[in-house]
Order: sequence, then structure tokens, then C-alpha cells
Amino acid sequence: MNFKEPNSRRSTKVLIDISPLIDVVFILLLFFAVSTTFKEEVGLPLTLPTSKVKSTKVKQKNVTVYITRNGDYYIGKKMVKAEKLSAEIKRELNLSEKKEVIIKADKGALYERVYRAMDAARQAGAKGLMVAGNAK
Repeated sequence: MNFKEPNSRRSTKVLIDISPLIDVVFILLLFFAVSTTFKEEVGLPLTLPTSKVKSTKVKQKNVTVYITRNGDYYIGKKMVKAEKLSAEIKRELNLSEKKEVIIKADKGALYERVYRAMDAARQAGAKGLMVAGNAK
């Protein structure tokens, strides 16, 4: 019989194989690297050369209406009066692909101004309406 003595300790070395763990971590790294979306930058301020050939308008994806703290409306960098907002949105929607309007308002802008922009977008025939904000 093989009995152990109470005071004798045998040390046994335990080896943990970490190669499966490394494989799983590598696969997770690949998954997150492939599924990550990157922020699209608006662009660089460039001075482009001029041409004598008449340029054609490139279709844009969405129409963006900006509302400042003072209540001024902008479509792109062009300031638009409140009375002409619906007509300007309609003109821009004719040049856009998705026929959607994005409203980006300053947090200090009055709700009434945002509502007017939403109403003008509906009157202009927008198929989609989004109000943009910054996520925390």
C-alpha cells in the first residue's frame, strides 16, 4: 500500500498551456479591427485651380440645415432667411441622392427655430428627417 505521511509534501508543478488563450485573443483582435467604423472627415480647406469648362453639380447625399444660437439658418455655408428656408431646402433636395434633411442646431437655439426647420423640410418634400447631436 502506498500511504502518504502527514508531514511530507510533494511539490507537483502545474503547467498551464496558454496557446489557446493567445489564439482566442488574436481572433478577438481581428474581429474588432475589421468591424470598427472610422469617422469620416469632412475635408481639408483647399484652394483648387479654376477651369474654363462649365462644371456639373455633383449629387450630395443629404441636405444639412444648421441653426445658430442667434436663430440664423444655414444650408452648407450659405445663410438662408426663414421665409425662404423651404424653397432652399427643396432646391437642395433636387440635387441630393437620398432626399433626407439633417438638422444640426446649436444647443442654445430656440426650439421654435428647430421646429420651423423641420416643418420647412416636410413642406419641401424630404423623405427623411434627422436631428443631429453629439453623443456623450
